Amino acid sequence: MEKSGERSLLGIINEKARKVRRSRYSIPIYILTVFFASIWLILINPCLMNILLPILAILVPYKLYDENSLKKLLVVGITAIILLAFTMGSYHVGILYDQPARQLRSGPGALQNGTIDRIYGDSNTEFRFTVEVNLTKVGAAREDITLYANISYAEAEGIRREDYEGYEMSPVNDNDDENDIMKYEVVVSGLPERLFNHYFSLRKDVPIEEGDFSWERTSLGFGPVTLERRTALGMITLQQSFSTSVIFLLGVGLLWLKKRMDKSIVESTEGLEEKEEGLEDYCPDCGHLLEGKKECDRCGWIKEPEDEMYDDEGEPG
Repeated sequence: MEKSGERSLLGIINEKARKVRRSRYSIPIYILTVFFASIWLILINPCLMNILLPILAILVPYKLYDENSLKKLLVVGITAIILLAFTMGSYHVGILYDQPARQLRSGPGALQNGTIDRIYGDSNTEFRFTVEVNLTKVGAAREDITLYANISYAEAEGIRREDYEGYEMSPVNDNDDENDIMKYEVVVSGLPERLFNHYFSLRKDVPIEEGDFSWERTSLGFGPVTLERRTALGMITLQQSFSTSVIFLLGVGLLWLKKRMDKSIVESTEGLEEKEEGLEDYCPDCGHLLEGKKECDRCGWIKEPEDEMYDDEGEPG
């Protein structure tokens, strides 16, 4: 009973799949199936998007719906990849651009209250970086330290993270005798249109061992941002779509090669069968064409029925 139930269930699924394949809305159905299946799997492990999406874009139409048209597979795959890359890019860009500014400090505590006056702007915007230094915790005189505001490319999907440039900061006040706090700042402008992170670093200009210097740095903060939101979305969508499409097209190419090999095997088998059937129309003694006759007109050879060539016990008669 269980086997019959399973067979009936598989039969129902196959019948539904055939109806979808014959439907005029087959391509939209394929795309939506791939899209929602990919969303579910990406929520489990987002790192597998580049691998899972091309696989699903091929297997869902080809295996689930038994679709054999490579043209439809290409349309479904490329459309689903772009749609999903745009969706995930929008989500990622929303997280990036909604990050609030926060104060930065170093682990040992010599650097504190590191801030940027604004996060968003354009290439002409001036960004003011400010940080406070506790000279007591530094363990060096004011003239023996150098402060830097460092900018690096933000780490985003499709956007690499790497250091961009460091800007030397200048003191803006005399040190407070009570807690020995110094305030440094620098104004940066003319940045290219990108997403940036920032952090502050301190260098003791007193050599420790053979020219080495002691460094201390703060945690990483988001900003400045000189790139429009829609431009960032386009960059991420394009980068993600391109890398995923390459893997998808490679899979479609392998599938095309498999179909070509299967077709060649079938054609070769059919050719052999036709030759074997053709051989039966010639006389085995003289090679004369029998034309469907049981007796050869040239040499008189007679074709005997196979059932008369053997006796009841299966031995040759």
